[in-house]
Amino acid sequence: MAQKHRSLAIVVPFFVGIVLLAAMAGSALVLGIDVGRKSEEVRGLETEAVQTEAALLALVDAETGFRGYALTADAGYLEPYYQGLERLRAIEAASPSMFAIDVETDGATLRFADLVAHRLALFEQGIADIKQNGPLTGGRLDVVSQGKQVMDGIRKLVGELRAHRRADIAALSGDLAFRNMLAFGLVTAAGIIAIALSIAQFFAFNRQMRRRETSEAALQLRSREIELAADMTNALQAVPTREESLLVIADYSSQIVADMTGALYTYNNARDQLVLSASWGNPALKGELVESFGPDQCWALRRGTAYIAHSARHGLNCQHVHGVPHSYMCVPIAAQGAVYGVLHLASPAATPEIAFSGIQDTARGLANRLSLALANMDLREKLRSLAIRDPLTGLFNRRVLDEILTRELARADRARSRLGVAMIDIDHFKSFNDQFGHKAGDIVLKSVCDQIAKMLRRSDLACRYGGEEIVVLLPDIDVENGVRVCEKLREGVASIELGELVPGATHVTVSIGFSLYPDRCSDHGDLLPSADRAMYDAKRAGRNRVSAYGGPAPKPDLPLDIAQPRLETIGSTPT
Repeated sequence: MAQKHRSLAIVVPFFVGIVLLAAMAGSALVLGIDVGRKSEEVRGLETEAVQTEAALLALVDAETGFRGYALTADAGYLEPYYQGLERLRAIEAASPSMFAIDVETDGATLRFADLVAHRLALFEQGIADIKQNGPLTGGRLDVVSQGKQVMDGIRKLVGELRAHRRADIAALSGDLAFRNMLAFGLVTAAGIIAIALSIAQFFAFNRQMRRRETSEAALQLRSREIELAADMTNALQAVPTREESLLVIADYSSQIVADMTGALYTYNNARDQLVLSASWGNPALKGELVESFGPDQCWALRRGTAYIAHSARHGLNCQHVHGVPHSYMCVPIAAQGAVYGVLHLASPAATPEIAFSGIQDTARGLANRLSLALANMDLREKLRSLAIRDPLTGLFNRRVLDEILTRELARADRARSRLGVAMIDIDHFKSFNDQFGHKAGDIVLKSVCDQIAKMLRRSDLACRYGGEEIVVLLPDIDVENGVRVCEKLREGVASIELGELVPGATHVTVSIGFSLYPDRCSDHGDLLPSADRAMYDAKRAGRNRVSAYGGPAPKPDLPLDIAQPRLETIGSTPT
């Protein structure tokens, strides 16, 4: 009986211990399964947030290509547009549930898919209009404005969605932390009997937590890079000049590839050189950066792919890398077969493979974004140049002349200074075109304009007025010096050797009319016409000469209040 009681005393506690241990193990198991499920849910939310950002970036890239096409009607700019649409479709195929998300904002419920579909419809509408009618202008630009409003709505929706997902992730993470602590407490309470199991379970959970933390850190880093890249793209769209764009690139690049010394070299077509345009990071390594180098001095450009090396090692080293020994990485920046520059990263680490192991994908992604940014900068500069310059001669166009003339006349009034105007016309230009053809005429016109432009002061302004007529503004000048400048221009044009440009032609001359405000012409509206009349007087006097407008003077046979212009001709031997 006592043995039975002893057995019971042993078995019952053992049984109770087993039951408790089983209950604890079961509870811990249930908690572990729930933790794993919630961890997957967290990863799903984080992935969804990243995919939403990627969808927004795809739309931004598509809009960039559309805007280039809208302004130029050049189908080449549709390449980033179609690439953006392709990425958007791939994201939708991979995460269809994301496009079905409804978000309540400003009292209204919006669906992500509806806004995206609306924006794509506007893209298609605009492209169809451009294909039929050419670049968007005037009232046809409404489709661009509507598209911007829709994109603003998408960005706001993505921001709302990101905030919701962050709140959900924070709530799930707090719940996960509580459940982990509860599971740990249950396992610890099992006592000596379950020490081995508790330790094993603890390490299992610990490993899982480390994996989750590593995964979360990687996702957060990637999400941060995407956010910075999107912010950089938005900032670049807001700055008007290349200098400001380079400052934006340097600022955001230093954050995207943090802890690295970096430099952006942009390609200068005129010099055939890569020129240092922006830099960031360690002052010691920045001081070693060269100002410019040739394309054949960088192995990344020669190979067409990223190149990693150490400057002190023997072997293939980029010739533009100098200074103290360090690891470096060069990534070519290219788009649509054109080279725009090189992204150069440097680290004091002795082993380049280790130094750049964690940022190679980041650096390549940054280089891809910079290629689009630099391409957009070049496009913007070309469009600006087309808006203010004559495409044949390179001189400013008549619209710029009207603006500058008004401004210079106002400045002359304020400063009580003078403004000279020279009206230049190529002699016998129509006959030359009839004899040698319009292509030869274009060559002569450009040669005359180039000769005039290189003979002027920095303060002077040469514009193509129309046809073969050129207007030159000469601020702060008097009649004597104005006529002297015109004579030098006439002589410079007469010195052009046409035989090298147009076989069979001998020489070209110009007739120049000069007027001066306010000495010879005090009427703003009559300054150009007075120079034009002086130019025609030079034509009538035999061409290849300078004629200065003498100002209005009354004739004896006319009433005193009716004035006629007086013209002074400073001639040369007529040709």
